[in-house]
Amino acid sequence: MRASHGSSRLGRNSVGGLVVVAAAFAFASAIGAAAPPEGEPPVILLTGFEPFGKKKPPNPSWEAIKKLDGQAWNGYKLIARRLPVVWGTPLKELEGWIAEYKPVAVISLGQGGEGGFSIESWAYNRRAADARDNLANKPSTADVVADGPSRFDASIDSLKLAKKLAEKGYNVNVSTNAGRYLCEETLYSLEYLKSARKIDGPVLFCHVPPLGSKLTRTKFVTEDYVEHFAKDLLETWRDADQKAEPAEPTALAAAAAAAQPSPSPSPTARERDVKTFIEHYFKCWSDQDMDAYDDCFMADACIQYIDDHGQLFTTPRPRFVASQRELHRRSSVRSIEVPETIEIRFEQKIARVVAYWRLNAGARVQKGYDHFTLIQDRGAWRIVNLLFYATSDDGRD
Repeated sequence: MRASHGSSRLGRNSVGGLVVVAAAFAFASAIGAAAPPEGEPPVILLTGFEPFGKKKPPNPSWEAIKKLDGQAWNGYKLIARRLPVVWGTPLKELEGWIAEYKPVAVISLGQGGEGGFSIESWAYNRRAADARDNLANKPSTADVVADGPSRFDASIDSLKLAKKLAEKGYNVNVSTNAGRYLCEETLYSLEYLKSARKIDGPVLFCHVPPLGSKLTRTKFVTEDYVEHFAKDLLETWRDADQKAEPAEPTALAAAAAAAQPSPSPSPTARERDVKTFIEHYFKCWSDQDMDAYDDCFMADACIQYIDDHGQLFTTPRPRFVASQRELHRRSSVRSIEVPETIEIRFEQKIARVVAYWRLNAGARVQKGYDHFTLIQDRGAWRIVNLLFYATSDDGRD
């Protein structure tokens, strides 16, 4: 699609772990889980990750929860465990801990980008093909789970949790891009175990900012800060859900029955409108109608691109659209880009869209993903933010 498209992406600078301690608890009693041994309090399992990279600084996802291990909290027992940054270990370790502790909820933290916290709402069954773990190994298989679903939506209310934490003064967003690294593998593993009924309670993942990174001009991320955030997650859950006390078995059974998924409804008018807009966006680019293409964006829209080394580049709308005009002008072949799949999710006033696209430019074929954030402006959907990257081969990355 775009001249700057690379061949693959590592994704956000994320190092596995799960964060959403609070929200997961919020639904633990409502959904239910395997009963703990008689006379013992139900367990909430917290996970973080070991230090990552060559210099291996402390990982904030583990620093946030390590002191909580073994503590009692509002009738629950907190168990904190550390995951290695090694491909293939999240599913194995989590399944073992779940069998051992029989938690009513699993909440994990992972290191993410600077500036704030990100609650992950999607997890894909794909690994970044070129990303190396702490053993310097690339993933041995492309999928997290062979023959598993291509994607899981987070089973917690990400937006509700983010809003409650924002009210406590944290910079929190809901993310649809978990990074294709160990963090995304962890969330996918948890949702997979939940779908297999290995755990009936809530599971959740949240990225936390790196230690030492800036929050404001004068405020930096410290171990105490991320630990305070983890505790506030717990408090947020308790305050948001008055059913925090473990439910009786009959109540658990009723709640579990009520939680069974219903048949997928037909597309709504809003979904049809968004799908039509996304198809229009791709058609404008392929038709080289760059005035109409420019009109797809808000005036202050931000466009971001992840290259094949995992580096993130940000471009304002005028410069980006100008680069696309020049791309078409200089190209000796006609480029056609079409969306092969379009996934739509609404969050009150915005729409989030993930489009898996195919680009044909002469004999060259390229595929990749566009992540859109849309709002309605002047009676039409327009792009607030676009993040895109190409996959490393003709399949999904």
